[in-house]
Amino acid sequence: MSLSKQLLILLTLIFLIVFSVNFVMSMDNIRSYLQGESEVHVQDTATSLGLSLSPHMADETDPILRTMMNAIFDTGYYKEMRLLDVDDNELVRLTNPDEVRGVPDWLIRFLPIETVTAVSEISTGWNIAGTLHVTSNPGYGYLKLYEQFKSTLKFSLLILLGAILLLLIVLRMTLRPLKDITKQADDISAGKFTVIDDLPWTKEVRSVAKSMNSMSTKIGKTIHHLNARLDKLNDNLNRDPLTNLLNQQTFNVDIKQALSIGEFGHVIYIKFDDLSAVVKNHGKQAVDELLQAFASQLRQLPFTNTRSYRWYGSEFAVLTTDSNIDDITLIAGQIQSIASELGQQYDQSDLLHMGIVSFERSSEFERLMPALVEAYEQARLIEANAFYIKENILSSMTEMSWKATIEQVIKTDSAVITFTNQAYNYSDTAKPHLVMREAFTEVRDGNGDLLPIGTLFSMAEAFDLVETLDKHIVQKVLKLMQQEAEPAPVTINLSLASIASADFKQWLGKEVIQSGISPALLAFSVTAYAAAKDLDTFTNFSIFVRQLGAHSLLKRYSSDVIPVNLLKDLHIDYIRLARDLTTEIRSNTSKPDLLDIIQEIARLIEVRVLAESVQDEEDFLWLQQAGLFGISR
Repeated sequence: MSLSKQLLILLTLIFLIVFSVNFVMSMDNIRSYLQGESEVHVQDTATSLGLSLSPHMADETDPILRTMMNAIFDTGYYKEMRLLDVDDNELVRLTNPDEVRGVPDWLIRFLPIETVTAVSEISTGWNIAGTLHVTSNPGYGYLKLYEQFKSTLKFSLLILLGAILLLLIVLRMTLRPLKDITKQADDISAGKFTVIDDLPWTKEVRSVAKSMNSMSTKIGKTIHHLNARLDKLNDNLNRDPLTNLLNQQTFNVDIKQALSIGEFGHVIYIKFDDLSAVVKNHGKQAVDELLQAFASQLRQLPFTNTRSYRWYGSEFAVLTTDSNIDDITLIAGQIQSIASELGQQYDQSDLLHMGIVSFERSSEFERLMPALVEAYEQARLIEANAFYIKENILSSMTEMSWKATIEQVIKTDSAVITFTNQAYNYSDTAKPHLVMREAFTEVRDGNGDLLPIGTLFSMAEAFDLVETLDKHIVQKVLKLMQQEAEPAPVTINLSLASIASADFKQWLGKEVIQSGISPALLAFSVTAYAAAKDLDTFTNFSIFVRQLGAHSLLKRYSSDVIPVNLLKDLHIDYIRLARDLTTEIRSNTSKPDLLDIIQEIARLIEVRVLAESVQDEEDFLWLQQAGLFGISR
């Protein structure tokens, strides 16, 4: 029960008690007053009527006696009048019935008015001629008491209602700031560090509001500082320390993401042929200067949609998207010019060679590096600083073959689902428990060879088959879970196209309900890179999933793809870190701090952090010590 209701009930009860006591006392006082008034009235009547009857008592049969008594008795205020002679013989007797009209019986029972009888002696001369007995009629007293009861009750109830209304207004004004404080606390819990501008006037509540504002401001500044530090650490992690170009790890992520969304482009692999000659002629420092100068020239290439990388030692790469053969030839020509100029400075006419490979939606990442090395070797056979372009060599199947394969998988139900990446919570090292696993899809071609799953879904999206494929996978996962005696939480990977579809979401809701599987055991995931393309769509899907009682997860998460400060707006429950963030942690100066900050911010906004495929024992021990929610090995 809310505080306002409790206070309203308490104060209303107090008002009712005070009102009831006051009302009862008031009615009793009125009854006592009417009782006393009745006694005085009948006594006055008996005295005055007795005096009026005195001259006529000489003749006890005189009719004037009854006439005079009737005149007074007919007013109705008296229950009985009796005139007795000196020997107590009754001369005249007048009576009214006991009936009291218009007054409820309960009032007569709870507030009785006693009947009063007054006696007056009647004298004739110096002798007593008789006595007059006058008894009051309580009916008129009850009528007055009842009218007073109704009037008092009416105005008392009006006052009570007015007091309750006033109490409601005061309580609302007093407790409204508590609602603002509650909302602020919820905002802080969700990662929104708001402040209350309109401070309450109640001293104690105002003090609480000021303390909440101070806490919110401090936490917000801390989060902002951690985000800024995280950005810096993440940038250091993604860059080569000598040239400040992006490193090979970042290149691998970028090319995989480009392939996953079906982009077309080229990769230029650049390798300096003989840096030992530069060392021999100009010293070791000259090599660093040469590589730095080359990297600076790469950053200044006047082309859009290009990113430059330094891999290891003398190896560089340029990734271009949305480029045709003419564009790539121009870029390669520019790099040739840069190489010629630097070669003259360091007395090396044949400084480097370039292998260029094109890629498209159906390309396979595993074929990229061998193709680049092969193209590079071809370039070395041409001339100094030459380049060689290889087209369409990264695909093992044609697009039509991919389409036929996907349709066959759906038709024949040939996809195989396995539960991998079992993540355990190690908060209790003696008894770690399973908190998440991933539903992994395997598809084989006609020869029985495994097909790259990323390329499979990318091609399915190209042919508008990805939603159907996702439905097929979800159904198989739910069926497998139904066969388990004790189902454990499962991550089900979905494409961005599916989660954006209203039809798919409607189908998913029905399928989950009909399966009988507890929605709390299901976590639907999208890659962080895909979600970053349309955060609104992912956020809406996360809200929809929560309404089902299930969870949402961002896989392959790193803060350079989606900043940590945006996670609070996505309504997600889990993030699974990119694998390179949890590899060789201790040997990297940036990774420990970066992971600490991600874990700390995630804890503040109540997002659970998972790590996958942690193989090195030192990495595992570090992550376990950091308190991640789940780790798979």
